[in-house]
Amino acid sequence: MVGITKANFEDVFPTVETAIRKAEFIALDAEFTGLQLNKQTKSTLFDTSEERYAKLRRTISNITICQIGVSAFVKDPDSENKYIAHTFNFYLYPPVFGPVDVRFTCQASSLRFLCKYNFDFNKFIYDGISYLNAEQEQQIQQYLDRKDLFQGVERDVDESAIQKLLSTVAEWMFGSETDKPLEIVKDDEDLLYTQDYILHSELRNRFPDIWTTIDKTKITIEKVGEERRTALEKEEVQSKEQQATLLKNSLVGFSRVFRLLTEAKKPILGHNMLMDLLLYYDKFHKYLPRSYKEFKSEIHKLFPVIIDTKHITNALRKPLEKTDLLKSTALGSLYEAFHSQKGQQYVIHTPSIALGPGCEHYLEAEFPHEAGFDSYMCGYVFLRIAHIETFRDVLSTEVVPCSFRRYLHSTNEYVNKINIIRANLNYLSIDGEDPVSERPDMLFVKSKKKSYKLEAGQIAQWFSPYGSVDISLKGPNSALVATSHFGCARDILKNFKRHEKIAVSKYSMWKHSPVVRNAVIAGTLLSGGLCAWVLWSSRKQSA
Repeated sequence: MVGITKANFEDVFPTVETAIRKAEFIALDAEFTGLQLNKQTKSTLFDTSEERYAKLRRTISNITICQIGVSAFVKDPDSENKYIAHTFNFYLYPPVFGPVDVRFTCQASSLRFLCKYNFDFNKFIYDGISYLNAEQEQQIQQYLDRKDLFQGVERDVDESAIQKLLSTVAEWMFGSETDKPLEIVKDDEDLLYTQDYILHSELRNRFPDIWTTIDKTKITIEKVGEERRTALEKEEVQSKEQQATLLKNSLVGFSRVFRLLTEAKKPILGHNMLMDLLLYYDKFHKYLPRSYKEFKSEIHKLFPVIIDTKHITNALRKPLEKTDLLKSTALGSLYEAFHSQKGQQYVIHTPSIALGPGCEHYLEAEFPHEAGFDSYMCGYVFLRIAHIETFRDVLSTEVVPCSFRRYLHSTNEYVNKINIIRANLNYLSIDGEDPVSERPDMLFVKSKKKSYKLEAGQIAQWFSPYGSVDISLKGPNSALVATSHFGCARDILKNFKRHEKIAVSKYSMWKHSPVVRNAVIAGTLLSGGLCAWVLWSSRKQSA
């Protein structure tokens, strides 16, 4: 099912709930309005996991999700070796109600990227489904508790559209056909996207002898007497709690799907999903905590089993080198490789994967960077690679169709390990301590002459032919360089051994850090002074 908006969300929600509850696992993907807030939040090879989390936290508080894909992979009850991928593509838009009016940043390059893949911005802005995290929901509940639903409403609406509506009703009121209800079709976009409670409030307050009913497409106004109006109001008082609940449900919106996911405790998949996880947490659960450890602990409680297909394919790239299926670990390339005849038949009895209702067009064409299609590709790739990994060292005569539980057991060492790009470690661990960095030692660059001032751009130009590098200037004549792999560091050391302007060496904290060096000197002087004092004191006593 693709293109789910606020217009059909309620109708589709039961289908989504059923798919999630029946699924063996669920793959997720998100598209968002930016990747980094500013230069200070840019990823570098110097970043520790805590530093990267702090950078991402700042960015994520300022951007929003515009589309999210959910693919629930359900085992076909009529086949022992077949999965059906029920895929849903949701357009999201932040809520505007009372105290909640979200501000977010759009990064030009991110929007251009979405344009390249035909993202529908009209559906995002006009038809996006609302969502709330726990703090926002509490704000709205407090707002509803202290205000009458139809009185004194704070709002952000087109007042001219409201005035036009009131004028239409006034003409009808003073006309000759008030014995028949007036029906006003919500063909004006400003009316279509105005909350029903605002329309009720305006009409009933301005015209004390009418009654209003509103559905998705029209507003119906009926002229009633004073007694009938009073009776209807009494009846409505009894249903106001129900109305408030319906209103709140519409505002909570997609967060209801997120809560289904956290309740189901099914394995959650994503591809290169660190930023996605932080976004899900911040937008649908709670604002991200300052503490990186607290985030890890809480996300693990929400989703006990998280699988990042980027991490798995990176880890298996060398062991499965001969398969020729992991030349690239980009999601689109992986899907193409595993969707090929070779990818499907590399190990016999690989499970078949069918598309659920409403996704038949995925058979005719690919839709990269549509969140729904990306979530489907992620789940597809995982099933294929899990099957290969499960039977990697098994004779072909012993390969059999197997349960998802066995696939999960075979890939258990990769569970809860999330890929981290361009940092001083390759992945972070959600359910334990992060791994020790396996990146090469940093390099220390120093000017051979004090008159020569180092520039980060010049160093990057010199070093980048050997691999990815990041530079941190430590003064006019020195800099630290982080490299992406050992070959890069080795080649730089080798090729700049006799450079006329700079000296390059492996970084040593004891040798190159001014803070540590000064501390050592101070410690040496202090210990030397203490020894001299003890010697002088002992001589004085002996005299």
